[in-house]
Amino acid sequence: MRTLIQGLLFIRLGFVTCLLSAGATFAEEPAKPLPADVRVIIDISGSMKKTDPQNLRKPAVDLIVRLLPDNSKAGLWTFGQSVNMLMPHRVVSPQWRTEGAQKAATINSVALFTNIGAALEKATDDYATPAQDYRRNIILLTDGVVDISKEAVVNLNERKRVLTELLPRLKASDYRIHTIALSGDADQELMKKLSIATDGIFEVADTADELMATFLRIFDQAVPAERVPLDENGFLVDASIQEFTALIFRRAEVPATIIVAPDGKEYSDTDPQHNVNWYRTSKYDLITVQNPVAGQWKVKTDMAPNSRVTVVSNLQLVVAPMKSNIKSSQALDLTYSFQENNKTITNKEFLGLLTGKVLVSTQGAQELTEIEVNNEVPADGVFRQQLKSFGEKGEYDLTLVIDGKTFKREFVHHVNITDSAFKLEKRLDETGGKKTYGYTLTADLETVDVDNTKVTAVIKNSKDKSLEQQLNTIGKDHWEFSFAPVQPARYEIALRVEGKQIDGSPLTETIKADQFSFPDEASVAAAEHPVESETTASSSVATESAEHEDTEAEADKHAEADEHAEAGAEEESDNLLLYISIGVGNLLVLVLGYVAYRLIGGKGSKDELAEIEKTLSANPASLQKEADKKTTIDVSDDHQTADIPMGDMPAPELTAADDLMAENLFPLDNMDESDNNKP
Repeated sequence: MRTLIQGLLFIRLGFVTCLLSAGATFAEEPAKPLPADVRVIIDISGSMKKTDPQNLRKPAVDLIVRLLPDNSKAGLWTFGQSVNMLMPHRVVSPQWRTEGAQKAATINSVALFTNIGAALEKATDDYATPAQDYRRNIILLTDGVVDISKEAVVNLNERKRVLTELLPRLKASDYRIHTIALSGDADQELMKKLSIATDGIFEVADTADELMATFLRIFDQAVPAERVPLDENGFLVDASIQEFTALIFRRAEVPATIIVAPDGKEYSDTDPQHNVNWYRTSKYDLITVQNPVAGQWKVKTDMAPNSRVTVVSNLQLVVAPMKSNIKSSQALDLTYSFQENNKTITNKEFLGLLTGKVLVSTQGAQELTEIEVNNEVPADGVFRQQLKSFGEKGEYDLTLVIDGKTFKREFVHHVNITDSAFKLEKRLDETGGKKTYGYTLTADLETVDVDNTKVTAVIKNSKDKSLEQQLNTIGKDHWEFSFAPVQPARYEIALRVEGKQIDGSPLTETIKADQFSFPDEASVAAAEHPVESETTASSSVATESAEHEDTEAEADKHAEADEHAEAGAEEESDNLLLYISIGVGNLLVLVLGYVAYRLIGGKGSKDELAEIEKTLSANPASLQKEADKKTTIDVSDDHQTADIPMGDMPAPELTAADDLMAENLFPLDNMDESDNNKP
């Protein structure tokens, strides 16, 4: 019976193989992810004796070394005051892994100082050589701050050099810097900036016990690998898999792990006859099986988190590199395909069997959100989708699971919803019945190149009026403006940022500053629907009058039906004339009201426009005096704030007021209604 089941399974797997070889068609190849180049840099300063007393860096680095795939590149460095190349940077092979594991065992905590800058420079001394065949990654672990001298000013200058000189160089050379802060004493802000600027991952390991999981999380990002799903039932090996590597973490009370092949044979140690290689530690088992038997494999142990099975296969799930850091308003691009012998499969029968989903969870959480992926068969064999709305800032784990009926594949990615490089503060001043809205946007000077960044205020209201104006920098680190609305409407305030980061990379961000109704929601509703309100009231009166007349007419008709039929007909005609008169009267009232409204509004607009023309035609001296009157002073920090009265003025009227901007004045008042759609 078992033989029959295995035979049916092989027939089913053979069908897929036939689709791939005989009937498969291939498209022009999209860019395939490059093999990884990983430089691991480990802090061995004396403070590590306290933050990592059991020296758990050793097993963590040892595991990373053993997981590195053949034909990737890697190197190991340790640092304190000086930098030591622990393992030369070269192509990974079985010999490299053996020697790297031996060198990992020599990691200690004896060095003085923490020379982060020198360590980054030594590990990237080939930065000037383009990396066309590898994707460069740095994994940096430290528990401290930039510390190269007993003089604080020397350390501060070195920290600045790392951010303003070294970071731009590494970013330009296409390095992704993944950082691990061990303990709360580490310079987390520095490490976060290094990672986010290069689209790397920043992690905090609060205790040394978390190092293994933290290293694995970053390793997943630096060296993405194809997996098969692993659960309590084990994992499925299809006929295309040439090798699998199972990393099985055990619960503390579990002494050993046993894996069971589809034919029922059990393995618990290295078995050369069946191509099984086994490495066991006190916490995990690392099992590699070449040419495994196809079918369902089982794992006999109580597995802990982070267990996984990676595979080497002729049937490859290829996922294009994804961003590691995005803003909460951004979407994440997901692009994937299947390849056989490095060619993308476009066979519609094969692709039509695929179903997929993305499982989303916050780091360490058990609850999952499931996103269905687009299963429509693409002509070129490449599936494309945007994953949107992850929610609030934080770290998320994404798992792409593809089910091909006779095979399964899995891909894991970590994404961080980052903070903005700006801090927004809002204020509302209500004095003398006048509302003034104020905004201050402050830049992170270690991230934003303020001198090469401009901020534009964008103000829109529900009357289809909008205005844009560039703001002046105040105090070399922030922008401020305020305005007092006049017209009842709903307002949306945004700040558009365009410029550069300290590392020279472009900076583009739209910050939603505010959204409100002025002066309140009821007033806005009344202002937006005045005709509907009057029409409703008039209609109500007309309806009541009509109902009253109908009642009287019906009574008369019943009382004198036989004697006054002709008179009843005449009265009905009179009622019709009455209805028409009421309707015409209501319409006339509305027209007269609208004309009066336009006369009053027009007079106000003309007065306001005349005032604007008077302002714009004034000489610079008078403009200066007017600016001084309108500019408010924040006594607490001696910063000037542009006062922006907001009304109905069309945007083109602002262009002549450039002199006012010299004093941070941003006049927006009195838009003329006839020009309300001008940009």
